[in-house]
Amino acid sequence: MTRLQIALDGELASALEILAAAQPYIDVAEVGTPLVFREGMGAVRRIRDLYPQLTLVADLKIMDAGEAEADIAFGAGADIVTVMAVAADATIAGALSSARKRGKQVMVDMMQVAEPGARARELAALGCDLLCLHTAHDQQAALGSPFADLAALKEALPRTALAIAGGVQLPALKQILPLKPQMIIVGSAIAGAADPRAIAKQFHERIREYGNA
Repeated sequence: MTRLQIALDGELASALEILAAAQPYIDVAEVGTPLVFREGMGAVRRIRDLYPQLTLVADLKIMDAGEAEADIAFGAGADIVTVMAVAADATIAGALSSARKRGKQVMVDMMQVAEPGARARELAALGCDLLCLHTAHDQQAALGSPFADLAALKEALPRTALAIAGGVQLPALKQILPLKPQMIIVGSAIAGAADPRAIAKQFHERIREYGNA
């Protein structure tokens, strides 16, 4: 079953309000990179304290010191940490080593990868837990969502867990759900909505309806 992940990027107080509203309808909460920059691991600890059973992602976008930086996130209560696919294999291996020692996971952000198929095979061979097809925030208007890349990776690596992120809106689910990613990551469509709870519920219901069809 596809899981719904909410990306929280604003101020901590507003992020907590949004999470409280959306939490009944999401599977995973992400402490987004801007929130990490503002609050550090304090944001991870706060959400972990409030929601001890919720799967929690620290979107660190690690590029170096993979094991040390992953240790920090996992020590604060994260279940999943993100590493950039363009990082060195040694960096990714370090983050994976940290995760394996704790029973945690590593999500690899495929943003800015020139050849997603080739790099995805390398990452799968390293043992990465999730590969995220991610359209960069500054390129969303020009590029849209990477449906074609997701479809290609699904066909090439059917046993690899995939996620999609970057400007995902409700209408896009018609294209995304048939590809059966393990994770759909939604940020502003929920967090920026006038009623985050209602929009999260709509995402949740459409994902569940498709999964039960």
